Amino acid sequence: MKTNSEKNRSKTSYRKWFILLPVVFLLCGYLLLFASLTPILDPLLSVYRLAFANANVQTIDEPGAGSVFNGTTGLTQGVLNWDDFEFPAYGEAFGRITVEGTEIDTDVIYGDSTALLKRGACMSLYSHIPGCGTGTLIGAHNNTYFHTLQYVKEGALVHLDTTYGSYVYKVYKTAILENDDAAGYRSELNGDKDILLLYTCYPNDTIASTPYRFFAFCELVSGPRVNMYE
Repeated sequence: MKTNSEKNRSKTSYRKWFILLPVVFLLCGYLLLFASLTPILDPLLSVYRLAFANANVQTIDEPGAGSVFNGTTGLTQGVLNWDDFEFPAYGEAFGRITVEGTEIDTDVIYGDSTALLKRGACMSLYSHIPGCGTGTLIGAHNNTYFHTLQYVKEGALVHLDTTYGSYVYKVYKTAILENDDAAGYRSELNGDKDILLLYTCYPNDTIASTPYRFFAFCELVSGPRVNMYE
């Protein structure tokens, strides 16, 4: 037979398990719920961070604020060979762009990713740097650095200063294309003329990704030519 002290210890043990087991089951339930909701919550949180991040507030309120671009050589004509300049590194702020008739005044980053788009307008690696005699594709979010791109007019001048020279372009047309309509700009991007393509999501100030892109097509007015092969 159990003694009174043994019986008391047994009752105490039962009480502990009676308290602990519901807590354990509750924690396991929360973990399972979190695991099942993560695939749904992650995209929503990513959209929220992109839409409401404070990294770009100064750019909207004070165009030109927060630049890390180190400046340009000021070269506006001539020919640059491969050995005449330093090719931009991935993630480098290698330029500064302003667009007449808009509030756009921001750094241009070589490369594009979610992180880089928080720092400025980004040049696609599937295009070429300005001056190469073909297309340059630069994009930014429509609720940050390119939030006024849709107001640009045909004939507006675009000033793009780079680490190796200064370029001026003129907008010759705008277009609203579906986000998967590469045919709408492929000939300009891969052609034999120095064309600058600026784009952003459309319509403006949307939280989620949109099915359309606003494009501004710009022809070269002046700037040094870059010879990548000599």
